[in-house]
Amino acid sequence: MSVPKAAMPPAVVLGIDLRSGPRYPTGLAVLGPDRRLQLIKTVRTNEEIEQAVEQYQPAITAIDAPLGLPEGRCCADPGCPCSAHGIMREVDRVCAAAGYRPFPSLLPSMVRLTLRGIVLSQRLLAAGRRVVEVYPGMAQDVMGIPRKGKSVDGLRLGLFRAGIRGIPRKRRVTHDELDAATCALVALMHLNGETEVMGPGTPLPLVLPGRGQLDSARYQT
Repeated sequence: MSVPKAAMPPAVVLGIDLRSGPRYPTGLAVLGPDRRLQLIKTVRTNEEIEQAVEQYQPAITAIDAPLGLPEGRCCADPGCPCSAHGIMREVDRVCAAAGYRPFPSLLPSMVRLTLRGIVLSQRLLAAGRRVVEVYPGMAQDVMGIPRKGKSVDGLRLGLFRAGIRGIPRKRRVTHDELDAATCALVALMHLNGETEVMGPGTPLPLVLPGRGQLDSARYQT
């Protein structure tokens, strides 16, 4: 029997600050429509990430990792003829031209993260999930929130001023968790039509808060 529409739970979103492998902590954040965190923690394996997706059923999952190869590339092997197409995606170039300077998706230090992001996003898409790419540093710049490299405490305060509630007070949250919360915030904004897409939007869109739509002074520390 189907659940009446009025009885459906409000949509939540999931932000993932993905790392290159299970050796490093990946941040997870689940955000409700009221901008209150329902989950904020670190995990290490893809299985733990997928368990969170299954448990919370997010309307959108926003991943901080490149989710596609550069146009013309069939693989990440530098010895393959496709390497002639370079290490940057068109969206990387668009972001760089806008002053946000992302790491190229196939920079040697980024290859493992990119490949993990592609595999994870494809698994979520195959399960019928909606997935977007988010660059939290870029989103933080647009909202006038300090990046983690400048001040983790400033990032926490900036997210609070952006309306995020439920950040733990009894323990020190990590920068991975705060970047995941940023991803979740952008996912919620995307759900509400408050974002823009950078570059061609394929194979998955890279989204950020809509420039010109925000009063960035609201987030300043």
